[in-house]
Amino acid sequence: MRNRIAVWGRDAQEKRVLITIELQVSDNIVRIQTYPEKDVTDEIYQLFMDKWRKEEDVELPEPDRVIARELSVTEGLLPDDLRAEQTDMILRAQTEWHFHVLSDKLAQSYKAELAEIEDRIDRATQYSSDLWNQAKSFWQKVQRQLEDKTLLREQGNDIRKQVDVTFEKLKVMRDALNEKYKAESEKHVARFGEMLTEAEKSISEGTHLNKVFNDLREIQRKFHNVKFTKEDRDAIYTRIDAAFKAVKEVRSGGSSGSAGEGGKGGGGAVGRSESRLQGLLKAMDRMKSGIGRDEEDLKFERKRIEKSEGQLEKQIRQAKVLMIESRIASKQAKLDDMEKTKAMLEDKIVKDNERAAKDAKKAAERAAAEAAKAKIAAEISSREVSAEEAAKLEAAAAAIVEGKQKSKEEPASPAPAATVESGAAVASMVAFSEVVASPATEAAKDSTFAEQAGDTIAAAITGVGAAAQAVTREGGLLDRAGDFLAEAFEDVSEALEDVTDTAKAVAHVAAEKFNHAADRVEDTVEEVVEDVKEKFSGEEE
Repeated sequence: MRNRIAVWGRDAQEKRVLITIELQVSDNIVRIQTYPEKDVTDEIYQLFMDKWRKEEDVELPEPDRVIARELSVTEGLLPDDLRAEQTDMILRAQTEWHFHVLSDKLAQSYKAELAEIEDRIDRATQYSSDLWNQAKSFWQKVQRQLEDKTLLREQGNDIRKQVDVTFEKLKVMRDALNEKYKAESEKHVARFGEMLTEAEKSISEGTHLNKVFNDLREIQRKFHNVKFTKEDRDAIYTRIDAAFKAVKEVRSGGSSGSAGEGGKGGGGAVGRSESRLQGLLKAMDRMKSGIGRDEEDLKFERKRIEKSEGQLEKQIRQAKVLMIESRIASKQAKLDDMEKTKAMLEDKIVKDNERAAKDAKKAAERAAAEAAKAKIAAEISSREVSAEEAAKLEAAAAAIVEGKQKSKEEPASPAPAATVESGAAVASMVAFSEVVASPATEAAKDSTFAEQAGDTIAAAITGVGAAAQAVTREGGLLDRAGDFLAEAFEDVSEALEDVTDTAKAVAHVAAEKFNHAADRVEDTVEEVVEDVKEKFSGEEE
């Protein structure tokens, strides 16, 4: 609705008059003039309707009455002694004009805020992204008001023109700063390029990957604190990102292949944690930047509250301060949660790296053991038994079996005979060990040789035990044959030691020859020797 209206009405004397009402928005004043009907011709009435209402210059007669009233929502637009014929138009004007006044005050507050931004730009010595963000944020607020239609179109157009001028100033300052940074950016690109080249070389060689990863993190930290042109920043960032991915691929590939059944390796876990950490750091940077902008806005609004002239403007800015403080509190709470998550991720990355190093060490040890095992198996399979050695082995086995049978059939003989028999068993054992010293080639003979070795050792030591028992029984005749018993005891002890040593030697040779039967042979030797010692010691007592 226009800020000027003209209607017919009547005054206190019931005389018909033309009432003109004009709203002075900036002063919140309504100017009322009345013209007697006799002074208003058809031509003058048309001038009022066609030109005066549109705020065009026109010559009009002098009014007989002029009234200035403050626009109020509670009081009527006209004084009590004036009554309009079109009351609905008066009521509509009163309502809409009150909105115009409030909208104008809001527009004036935005213009004042824009003036503050322009003053900061004029005082700035060089371009700053904060200034750009402040101007951008301001224009976004104005756009929201225009969309909500709380600002009139004319007011929005005026603010838009001023904002365009502000952005043009910022663009000129930005271009000047870009020229200045271009030379410095080239130096930084060369410096970062050397560091990245060294890191890429280490990655391609696959050496010191943990150190390379930490170096890349340090390069990335420095990268964020250095000024680049947009093109150079994109180029360096691309190389850093590619280097991180290459390290993760190499570490993931190496650990996943060597971790075995125990797990998939630490590279994948570290890679996922690093990816989460990088995304979190970027989000934290954005959050901190947002908090910084809100704090600047908060300072500005608080300063404007102190300089507020109208109650409405003060109330609007106080409401804005509350909204900004609420935003800051919400963002700060989110930032605190991000800090906790960051600490958790950093600890997890350290643990994953340690776990990956341990897995790699274990995998290397397992690989070395498998290689040694394969080498030994190959050497054993390459050996062959000659015909002469096979014949000796069979003859020794037959002799041992025959001696074992005789020892079971014949009763215990005097100590010298037992000593001779044990000596024969020892001789058979030595012959057997000489044959066994040459490894066999056929896997099927391993079990047979192991069993024969065990039986032979058992038989030999059993023979010695029998001799020991015989000598011990002779101990009952100590009163008559003390010297003889002492001599027999020495012979048996020596024979027992010889048999034991020979048995252990055979067991050692068998252990090299027959891997799966070695344990059986050694167990048999130890059990029989212990049994003989117990028997002998018991009889001696």
